[in-house]
Amino acid sequence: MAYFWRSSLQRLLWKATTFFALLFKSTSFAFAGYAGGPYVVWVNLDHSPDKRRIDGVIADYATSKAVNCDGQWKMGDSLLYMKKRPPLIDNDLVEGVFLRKNSAQKKRLNFALRNYRDIDFHHHDGLDGIIAYTTQGDAKMMSLTTGKNKIESVTIASHGNRPAKEDIEDAFCALLPPITRAP
Repeated sequence: MAYFWRSSLQRLLWKATTFFALLFKSTSFAFAGYAGGPYVVWVNLDHSPDKRRIDGVIADYATSKAVNCDGQWKMGDSLLYMKKRPPLIDNDLVEGVFLRKNSAQKKRLNFALRNYRDIDFHHHDGLDGIIAYTTQGDAKMMSLTTGKNKIESVTIASHGNRPAKEDIEDAFCALLPPITRAP
């Protein structure tokens, strides 16, 4: 009789272990196609005294606890580089792409975005795009999605006026690139 109970207990234990193994395995596959983001580089090309205010608006916006961008971009889902910009992406390169429309520099920028690696964020290979703010001409924000040739642009203030915080936030949301990295 003891053999029967031991045998039944072993079978029950085996079934439970198999069940939990299958449950765990199927749960791990549920996240296999997930890629967080979008992950963008933020570059402020404004050389006026207003530069720090614009940086502050974006920094506050990126760290706010509110759900942003019509519920599509939530706190923690986007990685925004402000002070720690990828070394291959300097102001000269960004100005060459966005302001001078240099195609060779656009290729370099796409390469730098696609191949970006960060020790602190080793599970995030590459970036989805770049958003730049400039006051050359009108105050505007521009975006380039990795691998694309088209630059999207949003004018956010009439000539000579300072853009409002809400205008900057709306433009940032409108220009966020789609997630371009493989899961």
